[in-house]
Amino acid sequence: MRGRGLGAAHLALAAVLLGTAPAQAEGGTSPYVFAEGARRVAGEVSSTDAHTLAAGRAYRSQIGPNETLYYAVDLDASSYAYASAVAVPKPGAKVDAQDSLTVTLRDRRDHQCGTDDQRFGSAAYPRPLAAQAVRAVKPDGGVCQEAGPYFVVVERKTEGTSAQELWQLELRLLTEPAVEGKGGPTEAPSPSPTDTPAGLPGGEPVERPGGTGFNDAVALADGSFKARLAPGESAFYRVPVDWGQRLYVEPVLGSATSEQSVAYVPDALKAALYNPAYGPVEDRSLVFSGSPKSMASQPLQPVAYENRYASAPAVKGARFAGWYYVQLTLSPEMAEVFRGDDFGVTLRVGVQGEPTGGPRYAGDAGPFQVGEKERDAAEAGRSDAEVGRAETMAVVAASGIGTGTVLLAGLGVWFLVARRAAGARRQGAGGGTPPPGQGW
Repeated sequence: MRGRGLGAAHLALAAVLLGTAPAQAEGGTSPYVFAEGARRVAGEVSSTDAHTLAAGRAYRSQIGPNETLYYAVDLDASSYAYASAVAVPKPGAKVDAQDSLTVTLRDRRDHQCGTDDQRFGSAAYPRPLAAQAVRAVKPDGGVCQEAGPYFVVVERKTEGTSAQELWQLELRLLTEPAVEGKGGPTEAPSPSPTDTPAGLPGGEPVERPGGTGFNDAVALADGSFKARLAPGESAFYRVPVDWGQRLYVEPVLGSATSEQSVAYVPDALKAALYNPAYGPVEDRSLVFSGSPKSMASQPLQPVAYENRYASAPAVKGARFAGWYYVQLTLSPEMAEVFRGDDFGVTLRVGVQGEPTGGPRYAGDAGPFQVGEKERDAAEAGRSDAEVGRAETMAVVAASGIGTGTVLLAGLGVWFLVARRAAGARRQGAGGGTPPPGQGW
């Protein structure tokens, strides 16, 4: 018993000391769990004061209604750059169809390199909303091709009838290495057939609750999966799609009963698909009247480098291999029309085709690749955070850290953290003002 207790404490303590313990929603009130280790950074109203975001890591920030904020980034002259922002409104907050999040990349001469505007649209209820701006590399040159400082501009538009609270932000900058040789194809591919694939996974769905955001999105392989969503809740999943493969996802909202003579919820289930750089690919919603309802969809274009030169967003988005993310959100109106605290959703996932060779990158492909680690995570249904913790624990176990020394140090850390948390709770109970970015 003593050995098992020390082992468990050793592993739990290592998670605290190495910063790999699960990220918790602050105050237990937010359903969105932000990326572990995300650094807090303030957006500035002036580009002069903008703080620099490093490529490859996550940041936390916040934005007020009708506010425009600047962040700085340094880009080279050969890599595609992808700046993304995920806005998280307060749960239950009122939003309008025209409320929007816009992300723009600009160079130091104020040329617009890329921009993306995302709105709540007809599904006007609060949920994580992601937008992405791209700095493309153009063989013929032009603006935004120089190495040097650039700015990520995040803008929020909020109608007067909407809630005026802060939106939390998750920010990332990812860079895609240049392609060796002549730089790869430069023309869009011919369209592939978009018929629904035959032989989608059937049988009894496997229980697979989703994550709360991109960081803890639960991995899926080919198969049929089910979960239950409460009204207003979002669930995130991720699927590895390699070069040459195409993804098909079919959400189905299960039957529900109502005491109303006419039961009807428009935009009852909202589904959004994002690529490995957290860029929107496509989104759909369904109307629900109580009977099982599937969401009509089409397979993505096979993943190919040259897809980036297409005009259709759903084709442009399938431009590299890696994890593709699925976000499902159930309308809060379901609670008003149908009986039950939560509702069943089935997700059928099919990845068609054999992997093909992708481009020869001049550097590390980073998140733009699929290997055994990704396939194993998909089969096991593990999130990125779980994979990272498992790898860290394996290193800790192999390193042979002196358990007694580590435990003593760690118990001190835990004691201080607990005292600070208790003090914060007492201050909150006394009506104190929470620190910036907290309190919801």
